[in-house]
Amino acid sequence: MIFIKQTFKQVNQQITTKLIEEMKYQDNQKMGSSKDNHSHDEVQCEEGPGVCAFALTIFSLFLIIVTLPLSLFFVVKVVQEYERAVIFRLGRLLTGGARGPGVFFVIPCVDVYEKIDMRSQTFEIPPQEILTKDSVTVFVNAIMYYKVAN
Repeated sequence: MIFIKQTFKQVNQQITTKLIEEMKYQDNQKMGSSKDNHSHDEVQCEEGPGVCAFALTIFSLFLIIVTLPLSLFFVVKVVQEYERAVIFRLGRLLTGGARGPGVFFVIPCVDVYEKIDMRSQTFEIPPQEILTKDSVTVFVNAIMYYKVAN
């Protein structure tokens, strides 16, 4: 039981950090598009994928085409109605945000995807012992409900 709680906490932390990174990325995109273009003090530099990234992507696509019947098992992914998939290409978030629900394609060795559950989740907070002003000991426990949005 303890192992399940620890695993749940680790997954929750990973999802939270990835969502925070995605929100920061979206905020940076919004701020970048709303900046005044007449300012000479700040130079806006859009760093995209480099030549090596394009070469790896083209090589992986070539391997997919060569091994087409077998590669379909590794390329086609399905996301349920209550899930979304966040795709990272060479460690960077793909444009367009989360994919799903439905079928989408992943390039092996280049793309990594994480499924995010959009349903309401519960997390039980362990009981806590609290001392009141009149020196009475009270046990308090709680259940936290959370839901991933956007």
